[in-house]
Amino acid sequence: MPMIDSHAKTPSKKPSSKSGASLSPKQGGAQPESRFSGLLVFMGGMVLVAVLSGLSIEPGGRIFVEGEIAGHDVTAPRDLLIEDQESTRARREMVAQSQPPIFDLAQMPFAQMARRIVSLLDVIASATPETTPQVQNLVAEELNIRIPAGMWAEWNRQSFQNMVVLEGLPWLENTYQKGVLADRRFASDITSGMIVRDLATDNEQLHLSSADFPDLDGVMRALDLHLRVNLNLPVTTRRAVEELLAPLLRPNLTLNQEATQARLTSAVQAVEPVFYQIKKGEIIVRKAERVTAEQQQKMQAFFAARDGGYDWDSFSGVLIISLIFSLGIFNAAAPPGRLLTTKDALLLASVMLTFAAMAKFVALYRFPLSRELLTMTPDIFVYSLPVAGAAGVLALFFPLLICIFSGALLAFLCTQMLHAGFDVFMFYLVGTVGCAMLLRGAQTRTDILRAGLPLLGLLLGTWAALNLLDFQSFSWFAAGAAFSAAGAMLSVLLLLAFSPVVEYLFGYTSRFKLLEMMSLEQPLLQSLMVNAPGTYHHCLIVANMAEAGAKAVGGNPLLAKVAALYHDIGKIKNPHYFIENQFGCENRHDKLAPSMSALILISHVKKGAELAAEHKLGTEITDLIQQHHGTRLIVYFYQKALKMCEEKGTECVREDDFRYPGPKPQSKEAGIILLADAIEASSRTLVDPTPSRVRNHIQNQVRTVFNEGQLDESDLSLKDLNILSETFQRILTGIFHQRIDYPKPGIHAAPTSSKSEQAKTPPPRPAPAR
Repeated sequence: MPMIDSHAKTPSKKPSSKSGASLSPKQGGAQPESRFSGLLVFMGGMVLVAVLSGLSIEPGGRIFVEGEIAGHDVTAPRDLLIEDQESTRARREMVAQSQPPIFDLAQMPFAQMARRIVSLLDVIASATPETTPQVQNLVAEELNIRIPAGMWAEWNRQSFQNMVVLEGLPWLENTYQKGVLADRRFASDITSGMIVRDLATDNEQLHLSSADFPDLDGVMRALDLHLRVNLNLPVTTRRAVEELLAPLLRPNLTLNQEATQARLTSAVQAVEPVFYQIKKGEIIVRKAERVTAEQQQKMQAFFAARDGGYDWDSFSGVLIISLIFSLGIFNAAAPPGRLLTTKDALLLASVMLTFAAMAKFVALYRFPLSRELLTMTPDIFVYSLPVAGAAGVLALFFPLLICIFSGALLAFLCTQMLHAGFDVFMFYLVGTVGCAMLLRGAQTRTDILRAGLPLLGLLLGTWAALNLLDFQSFSWFAAGAAFSAAGAMLSVLLLLAFSPVVEYLFGYTSRFKLLEMMSLEQPLLQSLMVNAPGTYHHCLIVANMAEAGAKAVGGNPLLAKVAALYHDIGKIKNPHYFIENQFGCENRHDKLAPSMSALILISHVKKGAELAAEHKLGTEITDLIQQHHGTRLIVYFYQKALKMCEEKGTECVREDDFRYPGPKPQSKEAGIILLADAIEASSRTLVDPTPSRVRNHIQNQVRTVFNEGQLDESDLSLKDLNILSETFQRILTGIFHQRIDYPKPGIHAAPTSSKSEQAKTPPPRPAPAR
């Protein structure tokens, strides 16, 4: 008769918990959606790889640099116009030298100067005998000169002031309308003329010589000539005019550097480049000839102007092949295997894209590298690409079948990016599959190093077999063997370097990390052993049960064992509130309300998850800690609370207050730990635990958990539950094995059977629900 009635009615599901944000992606009916989203992520990565494959970045021919001896004749593959850079540069320099500078003509400086002159004359005229010293000092400060006594008397004459205003200023205004430079010497080297832009009208005029415009010294000389010839003024008056006006003159024709540079740049850019034509078939450089700078320029022009259109055929072919392999990868991950999540798909796509880009990079740079070793062809370098190491990284986190499909796809993508042949594809394929198989049982990082020697032998043997199919020379064979060995070493280094990076970036917990966490030297286990020895002993038994159960039903035994070791670490905070740590002492729950006792029991799940996050145990362990009670009801304290309410006649308690927050188990490992935890804890109440009683107890517990719906969201089937019951029975029967009653020293009474002795022992009190 089956242990569980498959038609039994499953109770309605209770609300999951308040901690829904920490649920794993696979929840209830969301499983198909999760798988579909992972497929979309992976295909998105494959689209990027296909886009990369269609890019034409590999050089179309060999470019010999200046001074190098050409290894072969280089001929023009087509007609091409090539720019004569020297002639173009010479024409542009000629245009730049002949570009006239731009000068701005402004009338504002003369207006300001005229106002200052009139203002000074008014100040001079306003001086009285008493204020003359003060006014004289003021004017001297304004002009920044020392005023002789005779000069002041000349300035103070009304006739002088009238002459300056009526004769001098009109003449200066007429001169300033044409433009006045600051100093002619700065414009004497301008041979291309000058453009004068009137700021008032924005008109421009081209003047071929700067001699058309006077500077400040020239204006003063011309003014002196005007006063002497036209006005017939004595020298003292002319000198007085010069001393008054010279400090106040300012230029109104200034160079506009910004406009000049903009005009120069525009003119240079307007110059058409000079081209000359090379006909198709024309020899650019002959074999054994030393390459000149001009010949190098021609080769660069040809290869830079080659047709670099996008290769849509390569894009389509890579995308279709990737689709086919994707179906294989995701079908290999389908139940009863491991379901690929979005995180898994992102890791796979990242590895594919990274190594495809690496292969594309090698395709670009292997040609220049081949010049260093003349005995080798460029294709020899591709054997050092550590493609096998990429498959090894995946083997640390995925099942073997997924790694085989992924390795085959990776080998195809790298071969396509390199434009290599069948031999390179076979080399990569054997390396990826072989590395994945070698690391299938790796338990420590030392195992990775030990796998390096077999991987080296595998790659060297593959290279030797491929070389025998088309033997070329011993130098070629030796070179290939050297680069194959380099690829093996790089693969091992890649494994050691990037496996911790993948763990950190993607949140994986590798076998190495799980094995390190099993060490009894771990701080959390040490604390659990010292502060909660009963809980520690319970965790050891549950770990053995979970490991055996996971092996029996195809789960991850290492993950189940490690998670079971840590599943009750939250009890470290309040160990004496859990019965396994009381050791016959007073039960502290006797003085607490049932709701408070339930709250303390429930809190150990949350505290355990917090400790796991604090000690960086990984998301997988943290999730299993949160799920190891599911949303089960704490029956002992719930019934106690109901009884107290009936006695007091108060309102009934809420059932949700006595339930664990969950979530329900989301994986086989979580379901196994929940069952093992419940069975081991409740088995402590068995009186005379015979094999039949242990079997009945296990079946009752499994049936109860199943009927509560706690396993609805896990991958455990009814067949798995029957297998787990048998596995747990063997372990618990071994724990509760019978022992003979050894006689006490000095007493020769007949030994009492252990069964009768156990019958006399009063049964232990019921333990509070865990």
